[in-house]
Amino acid sequence: MMAVNNRRQEYKELTRAALLEAAGKQFARSGFSATSVDDIALAARVSKGTVYHHFTDKAELFEAVFREWQQQLLAEVAQAARRHRDPWTQLDAALTAYLQKTVADPAHRALLQEAPSALGVQRCRKIDEELGLPVILAALEALHEDGQLGQQPTDMLARVLFGALCEAAMTAGADADPQRAQREAATALRTITAGLRRG
Repeated sequence: MMAVNNRRQEYKELTRAALLEAAGKQFARSGFSATSVDDIALAARVSKGTVYHHFTDKAELFEAVFREWQQQLLAEVAQAARRHRDPWTQLDAALTAYLQKTVADPAHRALLQEAPSALGVQRCRKIDEELGLPVILAALEALHEDGQLGQQPTDMLARVLFGALCEAAMTAGADADPQRAQREAATALRTITAGLRRG
């Protein structure tokens, strides 16, 4: 009986993964509004009922895709930061990696642009703060503990810096020349963080 349950769970997880992959490609290619549940089911080679078995509606499916892509992005950002020992270099590497990776992947770039209309601005903000804000906050707290950060409220500072990062990523991603805009955004963020150094 346990083997049967294990196979069912494995099939359920594989089906969900297939749905997320298919939905991500459809949303990135056609946009949230123009993508139907039928399109996703066809791309994933499952029935429409199977889609609704895993997700309440298209918005919930989009959120699941968005969360998965953002979590993968942040894992890569954390890896980029860990390559350095100096806290300031870690922060710069994290900010730069976030911008580079959101802009370099056209599908991820498209997904970010679709997220506010698909989920609503407040929901997007909540997800971003849940997933990304702790990374920035941890970096600033490390600087504070090392005595390298000016006397400022770390939590508010993290929110302001993270807001600037999100805006930079969205603006660069929507630019006609995203690579150039990404470089400009990275320079702007370095200018902001330079002003945070103690003394």
